[in-house]
Amino acid sequence: MSARRLPPPVVPLVTKWLLVASKSSQPSRVAGSSEAGLSLIECLVAILVIAVTVVAITPPVFLATASRIQARRADQANQIAQAEVDRIRGIVERGAYVEAALPPIGNATSVKDTTAATSVNTTLLLSPGTCTVGRYPPVLASPPPATSPLGSNQLIPVDIDGDCQAEYAMQVFRTQGCVPANKPADTPPYSFSVGVRVYSYNPQDGATVPTLGTERANLAMTTGRRDKGTEFRRPLQVVYSRASRNTNADSFQCVARDQSPPAPTPSPSPSP
Repeated sequence: MSARRLPPPVVPLVTKWLLVASKSSQPSRVAGSSEAGLSLIECLVAILVIAVTVVAITPPVFLATASRIQARRADQANQIAQAEVDRIRGIVERGAYVEAALPPIGNATSVKDTTAATSVNTTLLLSPGTCTVGRYPPVLASPPPATSPLGSNQLIPVDIDGDCQAEYAMQVFRTQGCVPANKPADTPPYSFSVGVRVYSYNPQDGATVPTLGTERANLAMTTGRRDKGTEFRRPLQVVYSRASRNTNADSFQCVARDQSPPAPTPSPSPSP
């Protein structure tokens, strides 16, 4: 009697059938197709390229931004200085003024040789807004004082946006000037030189300031607050000009005197 053959188990057959079906349902992948992933080396190279690009473009971007900001601040400083010179010229050209309405006299014969300011006048502020601090130029008392109530070694805070917070500070001064020969000694000068230096200013500095320079800052190498390689702050703008009355012959006398060249210094006689 022959042995009876048993049917194959059902579970292994089903498992084998599922494996074959799953393989046949997946699309064949061709080597190098778009679905292929990146290798670790390719990822590292991509990261390196991105890092080098960022490092290369960051300094020029920062430099260009800083240059634009610095140029804008220099332009604002120039507008402040020119506006102050125009204001003083307007006072002189109108003719009816007292000496106290003019800038203080500097401590040198030439405006260029006048030393830099050493303090800040915190009681005054040049601002387009309505502030609690006194407004510049100050209102003169009646009768006005004999000379300017300000000091040539003081800075005047300047607010340009009306928020009563100074962004700049300016030093304003003048020379002794010319008084016509036929006028009393206490007559305000008919002609004089005026100087305006505009510095960057931080209200947190208060009345104390760092050592200030008198030569205009090199905008390409400075932030405007303190020059690179120096221990003092240079002005963002320096303007030296002339204010003169031109209403009568006395005015022309002073103008002619200012424009005449100085007398030559006699040479020493040779020793015998």
